[in-house]
Amino acid sequence: MPKLKITVITILALALFGALGANAQAVLNGNVPAGFLQAGYIEKATLNGAGGGTLTMNGLTMIVPANTVVQFPASTQTWADLFNASISKPVYDPLVPVQATPVIATGTGLAMADNQGILGYASTAAPSGLGPELPFNAIVQGNIDVQNSTHNGVGAYIIGLILPINQDVGNGGAGFINCIDYAKGRFEVGGTPSTLPGGACGATATGTVIELNDPTGRYGFAHSPDPRWSVDPDNPTVTSFNGYPMGIPKVAPPAIDPDRPTYNRPLNTPAVDPFLQPGTPLIAFTMPPSAAPGATKPDPWKQAPFMVGDYVLYTGVLYSNNPKAFLNPALPINQQTYISANTVTATQVMIYTSPGRIGRVGPAYIQLAGRAVIGNGGSAVTVPASATTQGGVIPVLDPKLNIDIRGFCTDPTALVDLYAIDINPSSGNPSLRLLSTLIPDSGVPGTPAPKGVRGRFRFHVTKGDFLPTTRAYAAVTRHGTVQLRAQVGNITPANGLLAGQYQAPMFGFIFPDAPQAFPAIPMNFQTMPFLAQGEGGNTAAGPLVPFPPFIP
Repeated sequence: MPKLKITVITILALALFGALGANAQAVLNGNVPAGFLQAGYIEKATLNGAGGGTLTMNGLTMIVPANTVVQFPASTQTWADLFNASISKPVYDPLVPVQATPVIATGTGLAMADNQGILGYASTAAPSGLGPELPFNAIVQGNIDVQNSTHNGVGAYIIGLILPINQDVGNGGAGFINCIDYAKGRFEVGGTPSTLPGGACGATATGTVIELNDPTGRYGFAHSPDPRWSVDPDNPTVTSFNGYPMGIPKVAPPAIDPDRPTYNRPLNTPAVDPFLQPGTPLIAFTMPPSAAPGATKPDPWKQAPFMVGDYVLYTGVLYSNNPKAFLNPALPINQQTYISANTVTATQVMIYTSPGRIGRVGPAYIQLAGRAVIGNGGSAVTVPASATTQGGVIPVLDPKLNIDIRGFCTDPTALVDLYAIDINPSSGNPSLRLLSTLIPDSGVPGTPAPKGVRGRFRFHVTKGDFLPTTRAYAAVTRHGTVQLRAQVGNITPANGLLAGQYQAPMFGFIFPDAPQAFPAIPMNFQTMPFLAQGEGGNTAAGPLVPFPPFIP
C-alpha cells in the first residue's frame, strides 16, 4: 500500500457519541441500522482466511470485513498486513549500533491479548518481549446490523473505517534539540544543552531520546523497530515548518553528509537577521536557483540537516531500550526508553525555494499538514415502519459538504492545484479530480494573496459538492520544476523524496446528522467508492465483505 502522511489527527467522529450512543438500543428494537463509534485500546485482534477478522475494544467484539484498509500515522496497511511478521520485522543499518531489537510479536503485536507483560509493570511470568510494551489504540466507525443482513447475528457491529491506529493517540512533544548522536542517528529534545564538541550527546540521556523510524534510510540512517510506524518515504514527514525536507546527518560536523550537507543551514554571518545571534543558523531563508544537484551551495536538491538548538515537534511510538526487561525504577525513564518518530517538524525553520516563474530553477516542495476534513454528503432515505417511527421518506440533514484542507509550498509565488485521488475499482489506477486552484499566502501586504504565513495555502468551503469522497488527496504546485514522480531523468531530489506534489490520507470524514427527534441513522459508507467498490489493483482489491448495513 502507498505510504501516506498525517501530521495532526482530527477526531471529529467523537461527536457521534452524543447522537448515537443513547439511541442505539432503541433503533436495535426497530428496523433501522445505527452508526457507531469506538475509541480505545486494542484488546484483541483476529484474522480469518478471507483477510478480515475481528477487533475487540472496550469489551466489544466487532467484525472487520475482508478488504479492510487500516491507516497508520504515516503508512497504509491492509488488515492482513497487521498479522504479517515480515512487514513488522525490525530494520537496522549495519553501520548503526543498535540498542534495542524488539522481539517479533505474535498476532498483530498491537493488541493487549498479544502481550505477556506491559512495560513497567510487574508480572508473575518472565518478560517475553511479545506484544506491545504499551497498549495501542484505534478509532473505529461502522454500523450495527439490526436485521442480521450480514449473517453475523442480530446486533452485530460491522466496521467501515479504522482511522487511525496509534499508541496513546501518538506519543509526541516539542522542545529544543539539545544534542545529536551522529553515530546512532539519534537526538535528544529537552534536558541539558550539550557542551561537547559538535553538540554531541553524553553517555546518559538528559532529555527525550528521539530516533527516526526510517526503514529505507530516507532521512538518515535506516533503522526501524517496526516499519508499520515508519516515516513516509515519499511525501516528506521530516521537515521544516513549511515542508522543506530535513534529516539527521550520518556524520558529525565538520564532516559533510552529501545528502543533508551542513551548508544547507547557512549561518547568520554576517548578521543577515538582526533578531538572531551572529553565527547561529538562519531560521528563514530562500534557496538559490539550481538546475541540478551540486550546482549551488545551499543546494535545493538536498535535504537540510537538523542542528542543535532547533525547536522541533515530534510524534511517534514509545519503545524500551531493552524490550526483554522491565523498567528499573531506580533509573530515569528517559535513559531506558526512546521515541521512534514518524513525524518531526522544525517549527521555527522556514526554507523557501527559488520562484519557478524564472525558469528551471530547481525543485519546490509541498506539504499537506494540519487540519483535513471533508463532509460525506447526505440524502433522503426511506425508513420502514417500526415501533420507533411511522416510516416513510426521512430527509437526512446537511446534504451538502464542507471541506477544509491546509498545507505549505516552498515556492509561495506558484499556484497550487488541489485534487481528490479517485481509484479505478477494476484496474486500481489512480486519477486526479481537480477540486480547486489555490494562491499561497505571500506574507507581504498589498499582494494578491493574503498576507498570512508565507507559502501557506488553505481550501475551506462550508458548503459545496465535492463527492465522491476518497481515501487520499493531493496538492500539486505549478512551480517551474513540477515532478510527478520521485525522479525526472537522472535527477532525484532530497534523497528520493517527491517534489512538486504531496499526497495525504483523509482522516476527518464527517457523516450526516439524523433529523431532529429521529433516533439514529447509519453512516453512509455506501457512498464512499473505496469502500463500496474497492480499490482494484491494490492488495485490498474488492469492496468490504460483509458491508456495513445501510438503508437502501
